[in-house]
Amino acid sequence: MHLGHELAAVLYLAAALYGWADRERERSVRGVIIGTVIGAFLHALGIYGIHLEDPLVPLESFPAAISLIAWLIVVAFLGSLALARVRSAALWVATIAALLTALADLGFWLRAPVGVSELGAGAWSHAHVLLSTGGFSVLALASLAGLGYLAKERQLKRKARPRLLLPALESLDRAEHVMLSLGYALLTLAVMSGFGWELSYGLRTWTLHSLFLLAAWAVYLAPVGLRVLRHQHGPRPARGVVVSFAILASSYFGIRLLGIVV
Repeated sequence: MHLGHELAAVLYLAAALYGWADRERERSVRGVIIGTVIGAFLHALGIYGIHLEDPLVPLESFPAAISLIAWLIVVAFLGSLALARVRSAALWVATIAALLTALADLGFWLRAPVGVSELGAGAWSHAHVLLSTGGFSVLALASLAGLGYLAKERQLKRKARPRLLLPALESLDRAEHVMLSLGYALLTLAVMSGFGWELSYGLRTWTLHSLFLLAAWAVYLAPVGLRVLRHQHGPRPARGVVVSFAILASSYFGIRLLGIVV
């Protein structure tokens, strides 16, 4: 488990550094993507190793969730390459994946042993974790596309020499639309499965965790209404996507770091 995560973090970081060192040229993008793909394969082996650990590592634990988010961000980005021309965003994805994977591995080293009675494993818990981490990862990419859109538009308005290699506005807009639609659908299912988990185990339904998650879901109604339902383009929905993800990330990480949930 540790070796897979550490090698993946190193490869993600190497790919990111390579991309940042030559960030103004398209030729570096291919190397970043290759390094990220290899890192994702090693990362998958590390995630598989989580299930072989003794004592067991619950999938809903903070390090495991962070590891899944990092891996799913990479997988979702690689899948998005068939839908939009966003190859040059690879260095951003590699950077984020390196940081999150290193954080997850540190968490695995520092974690306290967990007894079998504490795991609360079951179909509902696994579904909730997978859906919530999947939704978080895809919405993170939507936010990244939104940030890229705002940065690219600012570059074009100022007619300044680009400091960063960014995809075209049309590609960023399409990626934002697709990722927002998919991510919000996953987040909706995560909210539903979370309530199903609590009801099936006889747990308290209205906890700070469920309230924060439901609030973050509600905040996304604004950008979803603008971008997905009304098909509005431009900086306004992009800002909404970025702000909504900031609230979602603050809720998710804030709850975990404060120790409100395991």
